[in-house]
Amino acid sequence: MTRRKSVAGYLQSAPAAVRLGMTAEGVTLAPGAAAVTGRFFQVVAAAREPASAPSAKSFQLAAHSEPTFRLLLRTLAEFAPMVSTAAALPVKREWVARRPKAAQRSAARVTPIAEDVVSGWPVSWQVYYRRLAAAKIAPSSLTRYRASIDRCAKLVQAGVAEERLGFLTACNLADHLKNDRKHGGGEIRPITIANYLEALIVLGTRGGADADGLAGMRLMCDDLRGQASRGEKLKIARISQLMERGGFAYLAKKVSEALERADALPDHSFEKVSALQSAVLAAVSMNKPGRTGDVSRWEIGKDLIRDPEGYWQLAWRQGKTHHVTEAGQLWEEVADILDRHILGGRPDRFVHMRYNQLCGANWLTLDATSRSSKWPSEQILKMIGVPLHDLRTLSADYLRRHDPYTAAQAITAHLGHRSGESAKDYKAVADGDVATTDWLRMREQIGRQTTTKSG
Repeated sequence: MTRRKSVAGYLQSAPAAVRLGMTAEGVTLAPGAAAVTGRFFQVVAAAREPASAPSAKSFQLAAHSEPTFRLLLRTLAEFAPMVSTAAALPVKREWVARRPKAAQRSAARVTPIAEDVVSGWPVSWQVYYRRLAAAKIAPSSLTRYRASIDRCAKLVQAGVAEERLGFLTACNLADHLKNDRKHGGGEIRPITIANYLEALIVLGTRGGADADGLAGMRLMCDDLRGQASRGEKLKIARISQLMERGGFAYLAKKVSEALERADALPDHSFEKVSALQSAVLAAVSMNKPGRTGDVSRWEIGKDLIRDPEGYWQLAWRQGKTHHVTEAGQLWEEVADILDRHILGGRPDRFVHMRYNQLCGANWLTLDATSRSSKWPSEQILKMIGVPLHDLRTLSADYLRRHDPYTAAQAITAHLGHRSGESAKDYKAVADGDVATTDWLRMREQIGRQTTTKSG
């Protein structure tokens, strides 16, 4: 008869504190907990890994089924809190991906290639597109145009508008889109509709469509942009409300709350990953607010660089302007949060080794994948009630208030504007502040002179 192994027998390779905790009087262990925990520490010891920061491979070798893997994580969280389970995250994702439903959803999310997308368009648009694709246009711009054109092509197929590019087509598309809804349920803004039509105008211009028809579409575009301009008061109201709550101080408070949530969660928790992503996104955005598409694509070791002393540098080529902008050395507080993010709960002494492992990875997901281009803006909106772009406006407002005389140049550099057109609205407000400041100084000077004469 085979003698059953005792709990202590299973845990011979485990640290003394873990053995004592799991063999203490009155402790009831889940079936299999001692076996999988002992096997885990045997694997860690054989690989000569630090028990406080085991590798993903150790979790894989110790547990050969998802229930056993999850039992191991629960047991470590209870009896071995000194062991970081951050490396178990990719293993956890693998087990989730093996579930039948997850595999089906993953297959359904496969993105169609460009040829498949274009083949469903009206015939004349397909001809125009071949000429557009052959033109010297940045790949990111071509992708953006294609997505907008595809949205309009589906409406044409549904009978909303006709194929011919002209004023009537633009009107019908705009009217339908105004009453349409985004995936999140919100209304599509006039500026977004104008961008859809602008893509069609570019398509027609490159493809050789009727010039008069395109001129009619431009009229509709101009009208929509005018509506968007009049809608700027909504943005001003949002920023005013944020200022009342404390501005960047309110954002800093939200960062602190996200970090506290992360600290209370186990390292292998998806919720902890999400909390750290939110915290690091908001912290870096306080230091240097970028455009949401750019922010979603930053890479560690390329755009975000850490030196061995712990200082982080940020510089990137903007997708909109293709112009390099930089924050230089990030604030120490932001650098600390970046360190916490890439460690994910691992001991601090592993931070630069972890950075070297992550070079080439996306800075938010910490792997080869990336968040959607709108995720950074949507996440900031969830945190503080305004999208990421409003933080760019808010930072410009802070700079204006600090020194209106140098504000225009400082704002252009801080926001990465390349052309005067991009910065003209900020410059106009800054010029107004300068004029107001000069007027107040003149008034004070006149007042002093009047007082002197009266004396």
